[in-house]
Amino acid sequence: MEDAGLERLMSLRGLRRTPQRVAVWNALAESPGQTIRELAARLQGSGIGQATVYRAVRALEDAGLLLRYAAPRGELRYAAVLGHAHLLVCEECGSVRSLEQCGLAAYEDEVARTTDYRISGHTLVVYGVCPACQEAL
Repeated sequence: MEDAGLERLMSLRGLRRTPQRVAVWNALAESPGQTIRELAARLQGSGIGQATVYRAVRALEDAGLLLRYAAPRGELRYAAVLGHAHLLVCEECGSVRSLEQCGLAAYEDEVARTTDYRISGHTLVVYGVCPACQEAL
């Protein structure tokens, strides 16, 4: 994503734009599905320390710009998102892609109606085996 668009989203969500946060978001946008340790190792050459990566990930996640999910083997991984997002994760190779379609609005309405909760959103991670891994099996 171009830097001006990311800056606008950060501003809309009350998040101060810093070079470190931009670097973290861009690294996860380019290569989703990294753990914080993998991300810190990747950014170490840019002079961004592990503690800074942890703080940036927390701030970006709190602002709704990162999605945290449990990978098939249990470790927590992150993907850069722009608002409402769903992920499709391969259980074999760990590849991640964003799903555009969402049919959960009616379900949210039903949950709100039957529970008296005010629903603020949802997260959906779908697990499966990608076509490339299916061929290799």
